Amino acid sequence: MEELQELRRYHDALPGAAPESIGAARSRLAGHMRGSRRPRARRIRPVWGLSLAGAAAAALLAVATTVVPGVTREKGVEVPQARPSAAVTELRLRPVANAQDLADNAAVLASDEPEWSAGPTQWGYVKSLRAQTRVDGGQWLRGMPAVTNTREQWRQLNDKAFATVEKGKLEISKGSEFEVAYPYLLALPTDADQLLARIYETVDTENARHHSSSLRSAEERAEARGKTPEEAKRLAEESLPRLTSVQRDRWAFQLIAMGMGDAALPPRLRAAMYGAMAKIPGVRYEAKSSDLLKRRGITLYHVLDGYLRDEIFINPKTYEYLGYRTIVVKDHDDGPFDTMKKGEIHNWDALIKAAVVDKAGQRPG
Repeated sequence: MEELQELRRYHDALPGAAPESIGAARSRLAGHMRGSRRPRARRIRPVWGLSLAGAAAAALLAVATTVVPGVTREKGVEVPQARPSAAVTELRLRPVANAQDLADNAAVLASDEPEWSAGPTQWGYVKSLRAQTRVDGGQWLRGMPAVTNTREQWRQLNDKAFATVEKGKLEISKGSEFEVAYPYLLALPTDADQLLARIYETVDTENARHHSSSLRSAEERAEARGKTPEEAKRLAEESLPRLTSVQRDRWAFQLIAMGMGDAALPPRLRAAMYGAMAKIPGVRYEAKSSDLLKRRGITLYHVLDGYLRDEIFINPKTYEYLGYRTIVVKDHDDGPFDTMKKGEIHNWDALIKAAVVDKAGQRPG
């Protein structure tokens, strides 16, 4: 049964036959049935057992699997190089039923893209829309936001400068204000397994640094209350629980999502990021969604401890990144002073445009 399901999925993914292809197939089959006497060298051998529709599909497959030649240069000589046609690329895409299917399709499309050649002194341009929530001075959202803010930003690919438009004027600043730096992103492997390993390595390093800093602060507070150094260390350790595996997976998901949201990235790297996300335990796929701009999309998401869902939206045709959202899916008490209610939206943004330009203030044409 699994083989039949795979065959059905492959068949359903094929584009419909063009009218001229069906007509040509019908003419060939009719000519054979009439006993047409064509020269042997030009005769097409019939495939018995095919219906007219099947013959047309076979003819379409033969047409669709042609390649479009390109040209490369080797030692100064032009050498024809086969390049998959759009139809071949389409046939290589699989019906999407899970996160891995999504990642595989994104990788197929990205493999046909030219190599990225941006230099470190060029600028990554990002235009995005952000919903105002409590972190921006508003309230936690429920449903579509009443207030949104459009933001344009430029980041030099070496992260030595960034720029924004303030009151209609371009403001350029030195350094970087972004949590995930461009040099880090662009040095990530384009193999999904290797990329995920690098992400987890970063998560573990950052967690160890944060835990050590918090531990010192907790010990100092305990000693200030008259505790001995030994008691202070024990109390500090008890007050700072270790990162759980689910929390670690969420950090990995968020780190990848932040990298996609604030940067213009090569398609192959973005596809590898989807592949890495698909391998994170607990990450799931959803076939239908609508982003902040009400664009139809598909979703990859991770739910922390059953109550907090982080999700990214993806264009179902081009597999471009569309945006990010954090939403509470179950009531949860997060400490004595903060209760999360089902339906609250804590973060929500949409990517409008991302590209590489030559200077700050330049917009892609």
